[in-house]
Amino acid sequence: MKSLSTIFTIVLGLLFVQTTSAQDNDLARTGSFYSGFGLGMPMDVHSPYTNGMGLSGVASFTNMSPSISNPAHWGLTGFTQGSVALSMNNFNMQDNTSSVTNALFAFDNFQLVVPLLRNQLGASISFTPMTRSDFRSVNEGSFSPIGGFETDPVSFQNSVRGTGGINRFEAGFGLRVASFLSVGYGFSANLLSQQQERISSFSDGSYRNTITNQSIEGYGFGHRFGVFFNKGEIFGSEDQISLGATVNLPVNIEAERTATAFRTLSDPRLITGGGIPTQIDLSGPASVRDGTVKMPLEFNAGLVYNFSRYVNVATEVQYQEWGNAEYSYSPAQEAFFKDRMRAGLGLQYHPYRFETPGGFFSNFKYSVGTSYDDGHLAINGENIETLFLNAGIGIVSQRSSSSVDLNFHYGIRGTQSSDLVKENIWGFTLSLNLAEYMFVRQRFQ
Repeated sequence: MKSLSTIFTIVLGLLFVQTTSAQDNDLARTGSFYSGFGLGMPMDVHSPYTNGMGLSGVASFTNMSPSISNPAHWGLTGFTQGSVALSMNNFNMQDNTSSVTNALFAFDNFQLVVPLLRNQLGASISFTPMTRSDFRSVNEGSFSPIGGFETDPVSFQNSVRGTGGINRFEAGFGLRVASFLSVGYGFSANLLSQQQERISSFSDGSYRNTITNQSIEGYGFGHRFGVFFNKGEIFGSEDQISLGATVNLPVNIEAERTATAFRTLSDPRLITGGGIPTQIDLSGPASVRDGTVKMPLEFNAGLVYNFSRYVNVATEVQYQEWGNAEYSYSPAQEAFFKDRMRAGLGLQYHPYRFETPGGFFSNFKYSVGTSYDDGHLAINGENIETLFLNAGIGIVSQRSSSSVDLNFHYGIRGTQSSDLVKENIWGFTLSLNLAEYMFVRQRFQ
């Protein structure tokens, strides 16, 4: 196998071209229906090593790829590690009257981990979306004009298109405090950027079509703490157990909302009448523009048991206190928030670690897993639950610890009951991972 650095560059370039070309297609930038509520859908942060199990990897450490889920792992790093992940998701959404299919190409995360003291002290920088709001909703109907001699009803269409979310830029360090214990800390800047475009159109030319744009911007700082424990030879000479946990403190974001629209204003200089399209500010006073957005407190804990160096099983539980989250721009949507619990179980098989080659299919890492999420929204008395099935394959370099992970998932979210939407979700994530000794002169053998 040639250097994965070359594969990394080629695949990243192809995906960049594909993602960029998709930007001209509205459907290619439209995701879950439920991302239109409040801050958007929470994005589960997965380390590349455990993405195929559908787990964050809070208790899983490897030198083949960086861990974005637990700062304590950064102190165990022996290689300089870099990772970038991209994904494609297809959403088939159904309510009681219609169905629609959307697709979303997305940049998931980027991370670079550098060992300051090899296997003892490491530093990390990363970029990760924390919530994502990519949706489009259309409301159609008709009404009878009031007054005059009109008899035909007027049809209308209201379309809302939303994009954006909260992105986290994080820097931190991890420290091994004992042979079996490490701790870590991450400091982050969390940037909120949400945009909405509302278009109202009418079948009757006497009613003016309108386009209104709204933007919410703000930032806040966050703190994340992690701990990792591992111990070998529990029941035999080759097994090992690992425990990991993180705490993500609440993030308060002071935000500002702006709203603009185009209106045709009359111009007295025009003899024949008419007007000039003019952008007007609809933001209102500071009491309406300024608002508070609060990300919830989060706990994440996991357990990994390695039967041997070839097989391991992992389980995780994540809790987010969405019941205390805030979104002051829409008290009605904030009322839908509820505490969220997510649990998962996964298995990995590593045949490439056998000393004797076992054929072509023994050159990969295999992962399977499932997860259940009771949702952060409760709408019309229904929890917006999600069930995911996951599978992945990892291609490991024979010359270094670098790897490429291709992971697939299928999920069901929501329900058609209570006038809600049920989503069938399928897609894949591609993670490109570089793990190399840096600044080391090669020797001739």
